[in-house]
Amino acid sequence: MRPLRWIAIAALALVALVVAAALVAYATIDMDAIRRYAEAEVGRLTGRQMTARTLSVAVWPRLAVVAEEVSLSNPPGASRPELVRAREVKGAVALLPLLRSREIVVESLELDGVDVALETLADGSGNWVFTPKGDRPAPTPSAEEAKRPGAPFRLSGAIAVVDAKVSWRPRGADATNIAIPRLDIAPGIEGRYTWKGTVDADGVRWTIDASTGDPVVFARDRMPLDLDVRVAGGGVTLTAKGRIEDRGSGPVFAADSSVGWTAGSEWLARRLPGLAAREGRVAARIDAGERKVALDGLAGDVAGSRFDGTLEFDARAKVPKLSGRLHADLVDVPKLRDSAPSSSSGAPAQATGDASPLSPLSKLDADVDFVIDRLVLPSAFEATALRGRIVISAGKLDAHPIGLDFGGGKVTGRVEANASTGRARLVVDGRGIELARAAPGLEVGKNLSGGATTFAVDLQGPARSTAAFLGGAGGRIAAETGPMRVRGVALDAGGSAMTRIFDAVNPFRRVDPSTDIQCAVVRLAVDKGIAHADRTIAVETSRLTASASGTIDLARATLDLLVRPRARKIAAMPSVELADVIRVTGPIDRPSFKLDTLGAAKAAATLGGAVATGGWSLLASPLLQAGEDKSPCATARAGGKSQPANAQPSASSGDPLAPLLRGLFGR
Repeated sequence: MRPLRWIAIAALALVALVVAAALVAYATIDMDAIRRYAEAEVGRLTGRQMTARTLSVAVWPRLAVVAEEVSLSNPPGASRPELVRAREVKGAVALLPLLRSREIVVESLELDGVDVALETLADGSGNWVFTPKGDRPAPTPSAEEAKRPGAPFRLSGAIAVVDAKVSWRPRGADATNIAIPRLDIAPGIEGRYTWKGTVDADGVRWTIDASTGDPVVFARDRMPLDLDVRVAGGGVTLTAKGRIEDRGSGPVFAADSSVGWTAGSEWLARRLPGLAAREGRVAARIDAGERKVALDGLAGDVAGSRFDGTLEFDARAKVPKLSGRLHADLVDVPKLRDSAPSSSSGAPAQATGDASPLSPLSKLDADVDFVIDRLVLPSAFEATALRGRIVISAGKLDAHPIGLDFGGGKVTGRVEANASTGRARLVVDGRGIELARAAPGLEVGKNLSGGATTFAVDLQGPARSTAAFLGGAGGRIAAETGPMRVRGVALDAGGSAMTRIFDAVNPFRRVDPSTDIQCAVVRLAVDKGIAHADRTIAVETSRLTASASGTIDLARATLDLLVRPRARKIAAMPSVELADVIRVTGPIDRPSFKLDTLGAAKAAATLGGAVATGGWSLLASPLLQAGEDKSPCATARAGGKSQPANAQPSASSGDPLAPLLRGLFGR
């Protein structure tokens, strides 16, 4: 038992020695010197005032300097006096350096109850941007200050942040709050520090796993800080590998960064369900600092759309500017639309006061070129080689030139908008488009052939919203389609309501294997959102002609048209009594109609008899008696003015407005 007794005696002696040393150290520590040094050092690094309600020394279980109610001041104009508040800051001090040379070596540092409030000030600057006193000429110390002893200080151990919270409030917006249950920063090998901890933000717990250079040395000497960071949570992972360095005018963050997410990501599912449906990733080389952010080597795969390019945002001038070049292999508009956040009410947000959607044009300049190799549009339409340039300057938007390849032809366009007038203009022109190649889901040469098309749209109006633009638009819409043959499933496109209208206009649709369209013309004058047609909508087939007059409400997407079908006279063919006038009204996508049902029934009976007797030649029988206008396409092309009787229909191409003309012929 003697060895155990001697061990116990030795242990007690060691404890007594440590306690004695701690008491000696306690007696030798100049608390006022420590306070002066801490305040001076923090002031030198930040240009802000640091205060502590109390500063004391604890001797058990380790010698430690404890500061309570510590705060770091905010700049003028902030929402509260303090940028940072801490319930307690405790630093464990090494005894030997303190006894030998009165040097304070902090072996560990714990910050408890830290509260950080980050915000953007009225002048656009951040309250976290410090102005070190080293950047200004240092005042000459007084004789009394020169005699005061300093307090040499260095950190050699770990830092722990416990029960902290951070808030971030952009100017004019609500604050975003995060909680930090615990974050440990510990020295590693080769001068590196490891950062490990958790952060609770937006209902998700994020894990932090990072490696950096010495943060204390970086803060004191403004040395470059190398970093390798990984943050993950809710199925989302963010990475950054690079450094923070001083380039003479302030700190700059330069790193290879990325954000990726897994299919079914919890965090994305609550915000962008469409993106969460499949995995995605965006990566870039970020160079951020001096109020300038550059993204080089930008590449991503989002909702099935792949892109790359470069972007730069420069906020150093009075008006910030966005510039760059973007390229996409594929952009799938339906998938991106499904991925976008939707309004809870389902209604578009209305601008209030002077919050015009064009007001941002006066707050941002831009010059961006873009190329999209393949563009997938709604209803399975596809376009290729979309290219254009977007320029914003002095409150004016000019997207020009814009062009794409579609259906074997070319489409060009231009979009203009002016924040000062609150108006916009849309110009679109299409040439050489073949409907047989453009129509999705229809086999070229089998269900649809021909249909060379041209169209032109020139509208301008108020730009408060899409509905306001359409409701107040003025200008013109023109389209023309040349000869084409429609057969098979193409005859039933448009749904049950549209099919009934097709049958009313052209009863041969149900017995004729195809419809030969010779021309289709649309000429609409638009005033205050109403498109007017006065015999300027027309179609001619091998069996009949039809023209229409009426109005189309662009904002409400409704129509009210009178359609007058007329049969072509063909020798040796019996006439058929059909509806003389058909009124088509209601929403464009599901219109209703009224017609001479007796005439339509007689026509159906006549056609049925022809088929029953095998008289296929009777299918050439005219649908209607001879009409006043033998060439409605020419009349529509001339703006509703009847052409001479010997005028021949043009074989030139043009594209009807598809939803409208489906009601005029058997598409």
